[in-house]
Amino acid sequence: MISKKIGTVILTSALIVSTLPTPFLKADASSLASNNTIEMIATKAAAGVDTEATASSAELEKMITAVKSKITVPSELSNFSYNYYSGSGNSYVWNLSWSNKDGSKTINVNCDSKGRISNYSFNTDKSYKPVYLQEELKTKADTFIKSIASDIAGKLQYTETSSASSYDGTYTYEYQRVENGIPMPDNTVSVAVNYQTGEVTNYSVNWLYDVSIPGSTVKITKEDAAAKIGKNIKMTLSYQSAYVKNADGKSSSVKAFLVYSPDNSYIAVDAVSGKVYTTQNQWLSDSLNQATAETSAKDASSGFTPEEINEIDSIKGLITKTNAINAVKNNTKLLFDKNMTSVNANLYKRNSDSSDASYVWNINFADPREAKEGSKDTYRAYAYAVVDAKTGKIISYHSSTKNYYSSAKEQWESVNVKYTQKQGKATLESFIKEQVPDYFKNTEYTGSSEDYVIAYKDSKPVYGGYSYNYQRVNEGIAYAANNINGAVDGVTGKVYSFGYNWDKNITFEAPKNIISADKAFTNYIANEGYRLIYEVYYENSISTAKNTTASDAVYTQTPSVRLVYRTDITPEYFSPFTGKQLDYEGKEYVKPTGLYTYTDIDGNSSARNIKLLANMGIGFDGGLYKPTQAITAEELINFIEKANFYYNSSKYKLTGSTVSRLNAAKFAVQLLGLEKAAAIPGIYSVNISDQASISQSDMGYAAIAYGLKILLPGSDNKLRPGDSLTRQDAADLVVAMLNSME
Repeated sequence: MISKKIGTVILTSALIVSTLPTPFLKADASSLASNNTIEMIATKAAAGVDTEATASSAELEKMITAVKSKITVPSELSNFSYNYYSGSGNSYVWNLSWSNKDGSKTINVNCDSKGRISNYSFNTDKSYKPVYLQEELKTKADTFIKSIASDIAGKLQYTETSSASSYDGTYTYEYQRVENGIPMPDNTVSVAVNYQTGEVTNYSVNWLYDVSIPGSTVKITKEDAAAKIGKNIKMTLSYQSAYVKNADGKSSSVKAFLVYSPDNSYIAVDAVSGKVYTTQNQWLSDSLNQATAETSAKDASSGFTPEEINEIDSIKGLITKTNAINAVKNNTKLLFDKNMTSVNANLYKRNSDSSDASYVWNINFADPREAKEGSKDTYRAYAYAVVDAKTGKIISYHSSTKNYYSSAKEQWESVNVKYTQKQGKATLESFIKEQVPDYFKNTEYTGSSEDYVIAYKDSKPVYGGYSYNYQRVNEGIAYAANNINGAVDGVTGKVYSFGYNWDKNITFEAPKNIISADKAFTNYIANEGYRLIYEVYYENSISTAKNTTASDAVYTQTPSVRLVYRTDITPEYFSPFTGKQLDYEGKEYVKPTGLYTYTDIDGNSSARNIKLLANMGIGFDGGLYKPTQAITAEELINFIEKANFYYNSSKYKLTGSTVSRLNAAKFAVQLLGLEKAAAIPGIYSVNISDQASISQSDMGYAAIAYGLKILLPGSDNKLRPGDSLTRQDAADLVVAMLNSME
């Protein structure tokens, strides 16, 4: 772990990714105007202004020319702006943006110094109505790649199409890199095409340019590599969790199911040397425990007004706000700065939708003193706590730790780490036993790590704290979803972080008659996810020049490519009873076959609408749609929700084994927000043969549904309002609803 104050990051070679560094996205307003132009840059340069942060007008002109040679920018997008991010050496990235005057249409492009486009997006406020099938637009994606990146188009292999979503109205086509006939899945291309207009709306590439690709000759067989993997990973037995509905059909509980899974999710064997790799990337980051702080701060979800809190305070069994605050302040094992005199506490109800509902106090502490400019005393402590409002026990706690780096002196303060990792563990366990003794006795210590830097000695970090983790176990088997964690300050010996995740209403699968770990590995390694690939790996180094501080350290990351056998196996779960691969709910894993396909819709009048919904991930499993079969209320609601229409079950009721055509139409009209219009009396009439079978109170719904093609008559011009809605009717209804959205 290294300090936050690393000064320079160097990325050698050229890895083009679609996500830009933060400095690129948020350019300094003083150096990047909102609508910079070539002329503006040239003017700055002529005036003697430092243009290194914004590059030269010649280079901007070159980038615009390079980009516009690959994409078409409509003349109406006359507003132009740019951002620029400069790394070290010749590494930099441009962001070019064109928009129309009202901003309703925009094109954004990111490219590198050679004009290679890493991301393209075309945004418009146009609504999304399903018109094209995904198979009809793939050529659009292929053609776009050839026009925008002809140098890599010939090295791509199409992998899949993601289901469309009515949120963005696109099909997303995915590709992976192939070299020497061997997949290189760490390099990918993604293209999104609008299913109404057929226009490409997004293109992104993750590609390693200017890198040497090893030959394809292997010296290690796949079987030999599998044997090496078997010696370097262990199939461990653990519990995973899934939510299941209880017998009442309404409430749910947690099912803890047993799985075998590898103890290292990444492992690869060099196909030439036979070397075993247990890591692909070595990332360095600061551990600030901010996630814990944010989790604690957001731990509760439903707030109460002050009046309601006063009422709840009076309820027997709940502790007062003062007592909750004191439970934290007076606990001598916690790191609690006496200057944190600003306190805010609120009472919340957690898990309000379950049988495990409970009240908690969510408390924020802060040091309100202003930090005077030039003062040596600038540290201002803060802390977050969640306290059980019934028992007074601490559910979670996080306190800031003092920063011992002096910005004014540009050096670390001298500080003594008095407590060892072993002593910190004893302190934390004593605290845990006070707060959650019943949970703690069902855990297993899984390890600790050094936490947060307080100084550097001989360019090496000195850590000021230790973090610890305890995994929940059942009959000696780990349950990955539940744990207790905490951290202890080595300077003060106090607990500055604590929290746990613990399911109460849970059923554990019994570990009886299970297969061996060796058998589980045999099944695991036989999965098709184990294969020969080219993979990208990174070599990292840190260097500090003489007479410089740790804040001037230079971190260099060099990407390279190697030929390996790798275990890209997902899910990693295998049944300890049958040896079969499991999904994340503990069911036997069935490989997705892509979009829904059916063998019984050819020639059906609703076939295209059925296919459009299938392309959006809406349909039925099993290869048969059964178009004339009556659809159930539950199935129709599932269609509606997958099409991203909001369904308020408390306001709109739709139940039963079947749904009448009229009731389905009324339901659709209500979801489209047209029920007030439908309720206007005396203004509607429908030109159908069976109009007399529709009551006047329902006539408005029928007329609107008819007009929007949500409900259409048959060849006999009858609407048949009382008949059951069929599955093909449902496809027509949902597509018509999507086409009605503006």
